[in-house]
This record gives sequence, C-alpha cells and structure tokens, in this order.
Amino acid sequence: MAINRKADYALDTFRPLGSKKTMNKLAVSVRRSACLAVLLLASGLYGCKIENGDKEAPAQETPPEEAGYVPADDDFQHAYVLATDDAPVETSSFRQTMSLQSSVSLASSTSSSGWTPQQFQQAYNVPASLNNKPAGYGIKVAVITAYHYSNLQYDLNKFAAQYNLKPINLNIINQAGNITNSNWSLQSNLSVQMINAISPGATVYVIEAKSVNQADMFTAVKTAENLGVNVILMPFGISEFRTEGSKTHLFLNSQIVFVAAAGNNAVVNFPAASADVVAVGGTTPVSGTPLVEAAWVDAGAGMSVYVPMPSYQGISSVQNANTTAFRSVPDLAFNADPSYGARIYSSILGGWYVVGGTSVSSSFFAGAVAIANQARKNREKPMLTSAHTSPNSIHKSLYQLVSTNAVPDGSIVLNDVVDGHAGGSYPTGPGYDIATGLGSLDVEKFAEYMANQ
Repeated sequence: MAINRKADYALDTFRPLGSKKTMNKLAVSVRRSACLAVLLLASGLYGCKIENGDKEAPAQETPPEEAGYVPADDDFQHAYVLATDDAPVETSSFRQTMSLQSSVSLASSTSSSGWTPQQFQQAYNVPASLNNKPAGYGIKVAVITAYHYSNLQYDLNKFAAQYNLKPINLNIINQAGNITNSNWSLQSNLSVQMINAISPGATVYVIEAKSVNQADMFTAVKTAENLGVNVILMPFGISEFRTEGSKTHLFLNSQIVFVAAAGNNAVVNFPAASADVVAVGGTTPVSGTPLVEAAWVDAGAGMSVYVPMPSYQGISSVQNANTTAFRSVPDLAFNADPSYGARIYSSILGGWYVVGGTSVSSSFFAGAVAIANQARKNREKPMLTSAHTSPNSIHKSLYQLVSTNAVPDGSIVLNDVVDGHAGGSYPTGPGYDIATGLGSLDVEKFAEYMANQ
C-alpha cells in the first residue's frame, strides 16, 4: 500500500557543509506522495522517493535525536542533499560534520527515474566476475558511517532481490549502541547497496561510529584498518580546517585505498583533500552507449588551501589546469546527478528512493577498487594503496594515464569528460580538469590496467 501521510519534524541546529554559520531549528514537512524538487541545504543528499505497493513492515526502530549530545562547530556532518519533501529529516547537528555527499528522490522500484545496478554496470563496463569468481571476490571493503541501523541487512536483501543480485552478508560493527539517525541510515543503505551492485563478491564491513564527532569517526576508521580491510569508504566530508594536516597519518596504510566523497558544493572538503585519499566527484550522464558525461554542476571541486600539490599531480597536464601550489580535487568522477541517481531501498523511510550526490559516486568507486584489487590478487601482486609515496600508489598509476599534453593516453581506461563545470565555476576540458579530475573509468579496463602495475 502506497504511503501517503504527512508528518512534521524539527531540524535541530546544525552547520551546513562548507558554511561557518549555524542555522537555527527548522521545521520540515514530509509528505510521502509525490516527488518534488525541494532542496534541503542543511543536508548533502538529493533524491526522491519511489512510490510502490510494498506491504511488508519489518521491525524498525524509531530514530531518536541523539540524547544528551550537544553539537559543536568541529563535528562531522553528513552532506547528502535531499531534493524532495519526502526526504529524511536531519535530527542533529555535528561538530566539524563530515557531510554525507548524496541526494534523494521519490520513486518506485519499477519507476523510470534513477539508475538500476545493471545500468551502472553497463555504463561503466563493470565485469560480473574475474577468473570465474564474482567481482570483488576475496577483497575486504569497509564502509564508515555513523549511528546504528538495525534493518541494514534486511534492506540490502530487499534491494538484491529486486535486481536479481546475490546479497552480501554484512559484517556490522556497532559502536553506537542504540543511537540511531534516519539520515545516516539512508547513507548506510546507499553505500552497501552500491557496493553490492558493483562488487557482489566482496566482504563488506560496516563500521557504525558512536557519533559524528572527529574522535568517534576516526575511531571507526581505525577499527576498519585493524580488521585488515583493503578499501575504506568515507562517503562524507567537511570544509577544510587549519589543523587537518594532523590527520594525515590516518591514511598512510600501505595496504589500504581510502576513498572519500568530494562533496556537493563549491568548497573543497576534508578528507577528500588529503593527498593520501582518492577524492571522487560527480558527473551527469548525457547519453548512453558509449557513455558520454558532463560535469555535475553541484559536485565539489577546487584547490585545497592547506594541502601542497602532491607529486602525482606534478605533471604538466595537471599544472595546466591548476596553477596553484596546492592539491586539486577530485581525482575521478562518476554519475552523481540525482536526476540519474541510484535506486536505493530503505524500510525505515518507507521504501524505494532515487539517491544522488558524491556519496553515490564514491561508493561506486570503492566497489571498482575492490575489483582492481581482485585482479592484482589473482596475479599475486600486493594490494593497492592511496598512500601516495608508496610504490603501489593508486594515485600514481591513475595519473600516469594522462600525457604531458593533457590528452588521455589510456583512453580505453579513462572516459574523458569535456562538458559542463563543477565546484562553482571550474570548467571541464580535454584530459585532466579541475571539475572532474581524470574523468570516469571503464572498470574492466581499469582492473586490467591496475593488475599490470
């Protein structure tokens, strides 16, 4: 039975991504009936709900506000953008909040809006298997999120059944106890469902941080590292801060690729700005086979104000676009436009959603890295790392794909994005550009290329 109810929620004080100001309590009305283009600037997730006839009502927790938690200006905030009046509601604010970089819309599992897993697979040539093993087999991927969501496996099973996928059995590490948050539950759903769509053979850990403050979020990151994972996904970000360099040591593991969302606004975000993290931006699909993309206008892009230009960007193809002495982001970009977003299932929010933003593109790329690592493992090569001074640096191999005259050498690997702009005003162009970095990837060719590095 389609949901058609209206509820009023209070939006507590929070600091939006990229803003130094605090917004006061805001009332948000949610109506589950139609997809409207409403942008909640407070969160970073775009989307719309998909009406359907689901009658199932699994046991669900009611997300309380974080009792006793007083937000501060240096907490991490999720930054996904909600583009509908049916969007989940912000329940707290966060200290230097790492923003979830997504967007959501209202639709049905059979709606024409949004991309199915099969459309992502086709668009980016994602292999179903390598050496007769499912894509991502033998690789451990960790998703860093915040707060607990008890229906995560149920929702993933529902998603997988809808699209004829084998669901991954999640390894959930709850550091939040019974503290829940509807926004972060949607982020958790988004990440695990995207990874399942791209790398169904991967072993997935979900680390639910106690809260969104820096200490708790980085405790979750450290927990993932101690599990011996190969990829750590951080689909969130905050505007840069003066002391971010003190966090550099967190991303130096020589066996892990750290992936972060570049953001959904005109500022450069941390941790994407780190030289030892792969920053993933956003595109808008323009046409299909072969895929043609433009920069997604709301994707984060630009130059860091604190991080010096790393050695892998010290090539003329980058320096022609970035004339500063600082790191530019993103490194890569994939579909993040909510108009073509990912179809995601969330039982606690009432059903199917179309979700966009750089949470989608970064989650996609985490799955792609798992496939590349699987290809390397098949050849008995060490795992990739995002520690940029390592001989197995993923950045070094990626940036070798553009020649000194800014024209992609590895055109069979890179999908060059030459239209549109992002990060406020950064245009695209042939080869490397600030708006989309190196562009997007043919995942099968990317895996083959990385296996030979």
